[in-house]
Amino acid sequence: MEAGVHSLEGRVAVVTGGGGGLGEGICRALAEAGAAVAVVEPELAKAESRASDVAEAGGLAVAFEGDVSSRASVESMTEAVVSQLGGIDILVNNAAIYPARPWTEIEEDEWDRVLATNLKGYFLCARAAHSSMVERGHGRIINIASVTFLIGFADLLDYVSSKGGVVGFTRALARELGPEGVTVNAVSPGAFPTDAEKIHPDPVGYNRWILDQQSLKRRGKPQDVGNLVAFLASDAASFITGQLIGIDGGWAMH
Repeated sequence: MEAGVHSLEGRVAVVTGGGGGLGEGICRALAEAGAAVAVVEPELAKAESRASDVAEAGGLAVAFEGDVSSRASVESMTEAVVSQLGGIDILVNNAAIYPARPWTEIEEDEWDRVLATNLKGYFLCARAAHSSMVERGHGRIINIASVTFLIGFADLLDYVSSKGGVVGFTRALARELGPEGVTVNAVSPGAFPTDAEKIHPDPVGYNRWILDQQSLKRRGKPQDVGNLVAFLASDAASFITGQLIGIDGGWAMH
């Protein structure tokens, strides 16, 4: 990529949940912009598969094992990234779990597991990456939220609650890190055709319903989200912080 405000040459990006779903497009876009990408998954083999795909496309990616709901695991992963790649400039908090059931059927352990991964994990990863960003004089934290928070969604109470927390987390952390020159933004994807959609029993009807909600009559691609994340990670977005940016084909407008 040519040098310029959109280049991420010399930057190191950590992508949690980078092994699949939206992580696929995020890892690819960051690597295409020149960043070295740390692909993080609880299962190392899944991270290795994504890192291999990025490498085959000409990018630099390294697989790391990490459970974002565990402080010890996050700290160990962060130390490994800094040791192998030299530091951390960009953190993409993308890891999430997405169970679906009526709220009266949600057990307490499921609620705790969803919030631990989808919200506490963002906090733990940001805390762990923060010192490296300050040392390197460059920091971008990009949190993946969801259109479900903006419009409300039945049968996803724990997931939607966690994503609402991500928006508040983003705004408050942007206030605290602004004086250090670290930006914090959230991306709100709509519905994308990833494995997460397999929980819906009628895929054809669900696809038709999604297109009815959107202004743009095509399904989004993980690369669409990746392109937005890469922009927010770049110097071109250095004066954007504390924002929730929708990428949903014109579904929820805010």
